[in-house]
Amino acid sequence: MSTLSPKTSYNIRALATQLLGQILSDGRSLSVALPHFRNQCQTPQDAAFLQALIYGVLRFYPRLCFVCDKLLQKPIKTKEIDIYYLAVIGLYQLMFMSVAPHAIISETVEAARVLNKPWATGLINAILRNFQRQSKTLLPTIDSNEIAHFAHPRWLLDEIKSAWPTEWQTILTANNEAPPLSLRVNQQKITRDDYLKTLQTEEFPADKILGIPAGITLKTAVDITKLPGFNDGLFSVQDGAAQFAAELLALKPNLRVLDACAAPGGKTTHILEKEPNLQALVAIDIAPTRTALIQENLSRLHLSATVITADANKPHTWWDHQLFDRILLDAPCSATGVIRRHPDIKYLRQPNDIVKLALQQKQLLQTLWPLLAPNGLLLYATCSLLPAENSDIIEAFLTQEPSAKIVPISLPVGFARAIGHQILPGQGNLDGFYYALLTKA
Repeated sequence: MSTLSPKTSYNIRALATQLLGQILSDGRSLSVALPHFRNQCQTPQDAAFLQALIYGVLRFYPRLCFVCDKLLQKPIKTKEIDIYYLAVIGLYQLMFMSVAPHAIISETVEAARVLNKPWATGLINAILRNFQRQSKTLLPTIDSNEIAHFAHPRWLLDEIKSAWPTEWQTILTANNEAPPLSLRVNQQKITRDDYLKTLQTEEFPADKILGIPAGITLKTAVDITKLPGFNDGLFSVQDGAAQFAAELLALKPNLRVLDACAAPGGKTTHILEKEPNLQALVAIDIAPTRTALIQENLSRLHLSATVITADANKPHTWWDHQLFDRILLDAPCSATGVIRRHPDIKYLRQPNDIVKLALQQKQLLQTLWPLLAPNGLLLYATCSLLPAENSDIIEAFLTQEPSAKIVPISLPVGFARAIGHQILPGQGNLDGFYYALLTKA
């Protein structure tokens, strides 16, 4: 990848090209890579534009590639992949953004210079101007190509189609939509109705999430630090589907609760808000950077828990041999249910990841089950859409563990499966989530 030229001016499209390269070529996640590039922006407006640009390109990258390849007379060399990324960024602006075309072309061509690739200015100019001339005949051809139309890699498209033969098109369409900003009101400090009135007074219109006691969705996305009560811990950012976890645990005073794989701590804090009189809440995650996020969320909300940096698969390194009445296993997964929030998942995940993740999920379930007290509840949760990570895992576990019994789940949104409950992306305007509730006989 190229570096920015010290002799040329600051250019948002050049920054976006480098950011796209870090994700698609280097395999960095968007959430890790984006902050560094936002910090290089000269104004908040530029940072917002950069973010909108990169999210949009990632949502529709296969479609943009289809169009770009039609416009190229010969493929761009692999060593010049940044110029291909820049061309795709230019096409996204012309196809999806309400920016004047002449400004798009001018700034995108200039970005090639800023990237130390002056030879590519003519190529970028030609691609974008050819698109303008050919768009009326070119755009209809997108619908004839399944990968371009649905903007998902072939393997993932086929996995979702196989898992959801009647819903797959709806799922893929939902994956490409911008998600809402959803909050969880801290009902230990304020009622949802009172917080909604506060938002209305300060001109932040929002609605209740139906069927979720603490959930609200803002009608337009905003900087959450500007919302009333941010520093006072009146709310947390959390999708409504994730808020079902604390509800399903049937919490009561004096219980011992384990939140395994707990980072960043959204469900940990919700458990404490839901039931402040627990005997203990142990939140565990494998890396110091991840447990730091849990501590950060606990601190902002003025809550406390026992936070441990350790491998949940190795209880001998952290467990005190006191059984837990409730275990939340928010298992590491493919995150195929939250692609609309993390569009880079489409390209960072690979088919063999599903097999590896399923092995990890099975191991965690087998390891944590002995830590559950008799008549206790274990809630298995993923943000995956794939049966290999969801019902297949639970079905196999029930077969081999005679003390495990499934507890029926009734939720106001999603599908009751033969085993567990699945929410698909966009249902009730929620993220995709799977839940299965087990009790120890």
